[in-house]
Amino acid sequence: MPSKSSPRKQRGTFSVEFAIVGLFFSILLVFSGDVVMKLSLKGKLDRLSYSMVNILKERTQLYDEEYRINSSEARQLYVISQGSLERMGGASFDNTKYRVVVEELTFASNGSPNPSATFSFGPNVCTLSNRLSDLRHLSVITSWDRQATLYRVTLCYETDNWIGDILGKDFKLVSSDAVIIGR
Repeated sequence: MPSKSSPRKQRGTFSVEFAIVGLFFSILLVFSGDVVMKLSLKGKLDRLSYSMVNILKERTQLYDEEYRINSSEARQLYVISQGSLERMGGASFDNTKYRVVVEELTFASNGSPNPSATFSFGPNVCTLSNRLSDLRHLSVITSWDRQATLYRVTLCYETDNWIGDILGKDFKLVSSDAVIIGR
C-alpha cells in the first residue's frame, strides 16, 4: 500500500522550489530593469543625436554658408548635448561616461571626397564601427551642381552593467548616431 505524503515532509520541498523560483524572478527583475534603463537612454540619445546633427546642418544658414566645421563649433554641440542630457537624466547623469564624436565629409569641386574632419569630446568610452567616408554614397548632387556635405553626430554613454555582471558579459555601452546631408 502506497504511503501518504504528509504535509510535514513536503515543507522542505516547498522551500527548495520557492528558493529556485525566487532566484529566477530576481534575475528576471534585474534583467528587465537593465533593459528598461538602456532602452530609455537609447531613446534619449537617438533624439539628441538627430537634434545635434540638424543643428550642425542648419548652422550654414547662420554662418554665411561656411560648410566646414571647426573645433569650437563641434565643442558647442558637445556642451549643448551634455546640458540637455543633464536636464533629462537629472542626478544620475555622469559626464565622465559621456562622449560625442562630430564628423564632417566635404567634397572637392570634382566630386571626390576631402579628408573627413572628426572632433571627439569626452572620455574614450566608444569607438566608431565605420567612418563617415564609408557612407559617402549617401551624398547627392545639389541643385547648384555640387556634392552635398555629409555630417554625422555619434553620442555614447557608458551605463551600469547589471545583467552583464550576473552573466559575466559586458553590456555597458549605449550609443546612437545620426547622419544628415548638408545644404
